Amino acid sequence: MKRILCAAVCVLLLAALAGCGGDSEFRVIDTYSDVGSFVVAFREGDRLGEYVTAAMKELAAAGTLRTASYRWFGDNLVCIRGENGAMEGLWDESAGRSVTVGIDITNMPMSYEDGTGYRGFDVDLAGYICEYLGWDMTFYPIDMNDVGVELASGNIDMAMGIPENDMTAGYGYSPTYLESRYVLVAQVSGRVRDRSALKGKCLGVSIADVDMLKTDEKFVASLGSITYQTNTDGLFQALLSGEVDGILVSSVVAAYYMNLNQTE
Repeated sequence: MKRILCAAVCVLLLAALAGCGGDSEFRVIDTYSDVGSFVVAFREGDRLGEYVTAAMKELAAAGTLRTASYRWFGDNLVCIRGENGAMEGLWDESAGRSVTVGIDITNMPMSYEDGTGYRGFDVDLAGYICEYLGWDMTFYPIDMNDVGVELASGNIDMAMGIPENDMTAGYGYSPTYLESRYVLVAQVSGRVRDRSALKGKCLGVSIADVDMLKTDEKFVASLGSITYQTNTDGLFQALLSGEVDGILVSSVVAAYYMNLNQTE
């Protein structure tokens, strides 16, 4: 049922992005891969995961997560099912805990640093969870490749924004809370309107997403060239400047930049 709900959310998301017009300078031209959903990771056997999952269900039922999603993405992309009473029987055991939350501050718009502090959907989500549970919270920047090490060492108690395809045995995970896909994005004003129009042209890709290219080798072989960027902002600036003809990003990133462009 969880996967059916998340799949439905993603279908609606991609339909909305593909048809997005208005003032946005970008549009989604195709889905590239089904990989991309997000979960929270914990140490295996730590009941913290049970409390966090229950809190997310309560917050989803209250509409708190929906409101956060609209603020960051311009639509409701949350797919964890709301459940009033999910925390029943857990309050006494969860009280008074202090937690260290691992976030990848290069993972815009999920979590990033803007010079004034940490921001992003996951930063807000962790804050809502800990406030709801009455926990003291500290953020700890991590590299996504080191999540297992950071959890095992005790440096962090939970890690936000873990791609579902990166889940491995030996750790606990929340249900998927935000569904995403990898998509191809082009300028609204340009001539690239579908995947085939990128044949012989330049594609921009984040260095962190290089492995995604392996999921469609035929498409990659059809490209004229590939430009690599170290961050998401660089990708969208390259697209706007005409340095690249299209970019490969997650659908939540695409939603964020389309929403940002329309609200600024």
